[in-house]
Amino acid sequence: MRIFVTGGTGLVGSHAIERFTALGHDVVALARTERGRHFVRELGATPAAGCVELADDWQSAAGADVILHAAAIVTDPTGWDRYQRINVQGTLHAVRAAAESGSRLLHVSSVAVYGRRPEAGATARVAEDTRFGPIAEADYYARSKREAEAALWSEAERRGVSAVAVRPCVIYGERERLFMSRLLRLLRHGIAPLVGSGDNTLAMVYVGNVVDALECAVRHPGITGPFNTANDGGFTQRELYQIIGEALGRRMRLVRIPEPVAIGAGTAWQIACRLLRPGRYTGLGSSSGRFLARDNPYDSGRATRELGWRPRADPQAALRRSVEWFLTHGASGGGRATPARATPPQS
Repeated sequence: MRIFVTGGTGLVGSHAIERFTALGHDVVALARTERGRHFVRELGATPAAGCVELADDWQSAAGADVILHAAAIVTDPTGWDRYQRINVQGTLHAVRAAAESGSRLLHVSSVAVYGRRPEAGATARVAEDTRFGPIAEADYYARSKREAEAALWSEAERRGVSAVAVRPCVIYGERERLFMSRLLRLLRHGIAPLVGSGDNTLAMVYVGNVVDALECAVRHPGITGPFNTANDGGFTQRELYQIIGEALGRRMRLVRIPEPVAIGAGTAWQIACRLLRPGRYTGLGSSSGRFLARDNPYDSGRATRELGWRPRADPQAALRRSVEWFLTHGASGGGRATPARATPPQS
């Protein structure tokens, strides 16, 4: 089977390349730089030069049985326009390319489409039929992912494309740099903010388990629609700090912070960023406090029932591997990439 991948230098895309090449599939990966093309080649894919936001660059997807669209920007300081071009317009190009080639389309979406406070409420489970909640205008990532999915379903129906969108929560794993970098910087002195009781299961999922869902979607070509892939067993806030402390060789001192205080501090930070950097992405703000304090609200039962998704990696063991990978590669960017321990380009 020929699989065309975007976002191959990113977290999900790079792990997907390794998985599908190991399964014997012919993988072609779009990459915008020579360094990126070198990276995906070492992962086992055939590189194709191009950018997801340019329609002509999708010609290299011709003949693909499956298009895996994993490319997206999560944080970018330049403002909404770039989110719109890459996350939204890039998805439109993916649907059109799938229609022209008769390909099945797998889209890596996000639970951010539900809004930071889904209408199901603070304690109810959030499933695929949950009514979407509001998204702040300055929350560019969530806005772009919701708009990208809306464009996906509209165009897929109009063009007769078989499409699946997986909706992970916060993804961690080897080669992840955004979340782990900030977290380890926060914890490097051995002090951890315990928001609430700390016994809540965090809304995090291991990248390999997300790729398991994509593999299931390839094996079930007749199934379409959105699927939460946000529950793989997980770990609590306390366990997160314990595992990271063990990897750092430190005993973490837990400092209790009431949830309202954490949310208020995040909100104040976000407001300050908006005042100092108007028009730029300000991050999650108050959502960070809610993320740390509350249980994972997402329900992945549909992915289990219809796709047969059963995550294979133990999340606690996967977190240990992820922290160890970052401690080895994260600060310097690592050396020469290899398929087993490849370091993605940061350009």
